[in-house]
Amino acid sequence: MKTRTMTMNLMAMALCLLGGLSATGMAHGESPFKKWSDRREARAGAAAANKDIGQGKVRYDIGGIPSETDTELRSLAAKRYNITVAFSGCIIGPNVAYDRAYRQTVIQHLKAKYGFDPVMKIEAELRAKSK
Repeated sequence: MKTRTMTMNLMAMALCLLGGLSATGMAHGESPFKKWSDRREARAGAAAANKDIGQGKVRYDIGGIPSETDTELRSLAAKRYNITVAFSGCIIGPNVAYDRAYRQTVIQHLKAKYGFDPVMKIEAELRAKSK
């Protein structure tokens, strides 16, 4: 009888644990600290972007492989707005939250300064020109 009660208690604890994990949106084996580390990475990315902007370095990261028009995009962004456009390729790095926060901080800065995203504007101009 005591063994059966102990087994039932263990099963109940396991169900509570798994239920708790599913309630928080975590998969089995996922660290509960993942969200905290993402927030820490995001803060670090935003801080790095603000530091670079403060030093006059505006780096605009674009995911993917550059196309033929992207070479012109890179030179026009540098010439018109003093923006360095960098292409990160197709492989996502390990610090997604950092990269996303860095890019968003740069875009927010550019929109506050110019009232629009200069890189997106140049890209739209180049697309319209190539048609």
